[in-house]
Order: sequence, then structure tokens, then C-alpha cells
Amino acid sequence: MANLRIDSHVHSLRFKPGLLKQEEEWSYAALQEKIYTTHPWDNSPTLLKDMDYNHIDKAIISSAFNMRNEMIRRQVQKHPDKFIGLCWHPETTRKTYADGARFSAEAAAEEMDEFLQYPEFVGIGEMLLLPDPDIHIPAEENFKKLFPTMEVARRHKAPILFHTGWIAYPAVRLRVADPTWIDDLALLYPDVPIIIGHSGVQAGWYTTFPEIALMVAARHKNVYLETSQATFDQIERAYLDPHIGPKKILFGSDYGASIGYTRVGDKTFATTNVPPTYLPDHFGWNLRQIDKIEMSEDDRNLILGLNAKKLFGI
Repeated sequence: MANLRIDSHVHSLRFKPGLLKQEEEWSYAALQEKIYTTHPWDNSPTLLKDMDYNHIDKAIISSAFNMRNEMIRRQVQKHPDKFIGLCWHPETTRKTYADGARFSAEAAAEEMDEFLQYPEFVGIGEMLLLPDPDIHIPAEENFKKLFPTMEVARRHKAPILFHTGWIAYPAVRLRVADPTWIDDLALLYPDVPIIIGHSGVQAGWYTTFPEIALMVAARHKNVYLETSQATFDQIERAYLDPHIGPKKILFGSDYGASIGYTRVGDKTFATTNVPPTYLPDHFGWNLRQIDKIEMSEDDRNLILGLNAKKLFGI
């Protein structure tokens, strides 16, 4: 077992949409609407139990959707030996989705700038690569709305985690999840540590985005791969790539995410085709992928914890 296990991608807040009780069809579109119109609840007691069972020493708590920075901050304050926080812009996003307001890149950046001043937060995430949900905005114009956030990350010397890879939520359309955009960001902001969340995977057996994620990580010294939902052979390719290797891979599980795991042929993949009605064993599945790879214990220690310790300044 690794000397230190740090999960670089965990969600400690969840939602109770009540779709089944209300006899509504359970789809990701319906779930997304409920998430943006209801308040999250604190799932940290269950998270701590699952961390203990899986020997996870620390969790990098990431925000997303309508998850609240102030709630994550309180969790970190209560469990500073277990939790480290990432912030993002839930108020700006909630107003855009739930209230129909225009997305403001400047307001989003200001929201994160405020919370990065607190010691409970060490970075930004989980961000989308096209932050404005308005599909009518040209992609290049939408992409530029990330620049105020990147300037905040640069000023605070804060790592930033991006979601990549297909998922069934309507807000995360394919172009939003394409790690190709990170190649541009890494060129524009070579001094900002950028983490490719899910290593381009997220939804199973498709291989286009994982291949792009590998190429982007191989091209840039400031780009890292986070492993949640990546299968062992995808992680192994990054591990054996001389331009990536064990020092640029971070263990992550996406604990708390509403995804499941599906057997296709002789392998099991993460999938979002059918939302699960339970909290899957994210820690166990993702740890098993790394356990399958033959590597030195020194390299395993880097991937499972020491890289995150260094990157996030733990």
C-alpha cells in the first residue's frame, strides 16, 4: 500500500432530486435541472467512512454545478487533516442556469478570487472548458471567457482542474469536454498547473478524447493527468510514455459523481448512459485500475499521493 493516498478529485456535496418519488423520468437532463434549483447537502460523514475503508488519507474536494464554496470551506475547517478545497463559481453558474442571467466571465473570476484568499482553498475546479452554457456563442469566443479565471489562477499560483470527457449532462456537450482546448491554455499560461480531469475519459469505452489528453500532457510540462474513470490500460499508457511518466499522473476517483460502471465485453467501464440509483464504489474501482499496473512502489507512491502533495502544496 502507498505510504500516502490523496484522491485529487472528490465531491463531498450531493443533491436529492426526488425524481423517483415524484414518478418523474430519471434522466441526466432532469437531474441537471434539479441540481441547479435545489440546495446541496453535506455528504462528508459518508465520505469520511469510505475514505477510511479504502485507506484514503486526504481528499481534494472539488466543486461543480451548484455545489457551494462556503459549504466546502466549512468541511475543510471541520476536517483539516482530511480535506483540501478547490473552489469555482457556483453563484455565477446558478444564476445563468436557474435564473436565465447572462454568464459573466468577470463575475465568475471574482467569485473564485474571493475564495482563494482563504487557506482552505488551494486551487480551482472542476471547471468546464467552454464556461458559458449558451450554445449559440462561437466556441472560440466562449473559450476566451476562461481567460479571467486563468489570470486568477496565475495570480494565486493555484492549480486548476478541468472536466474532460463525454458525460450525459446536457451542459457538458462534446466540445465542452474536449481536452484539445487545454493545449491552447497550456501555451497561453505555461506557469499555471493544469489538470486534465478524467484523463479525457469519463464515459467509458470511447478512445478519442483519452488519446488527445495523452498528447496534450506529453506536450506541456505544466499539464497533469487525473485518473478518475480511466481504465488501467489507459493509465498505463501515460505511465509508460517517456514524455508523461509517473510524475505527471494524479490518482482521482470522482467520488460522489452520479455515474455508474458497466461491463462491455471483458472489461468494465465508467458510463453515464443510465444514472445510478445509488452511490457507486468510486474509490474501489479507480484504485483497482492503478493496482493492476506493474510499477515500482516509488512510482506507485507518486501517483497515489506524492504528486498531489507537491502540486497542491499539502
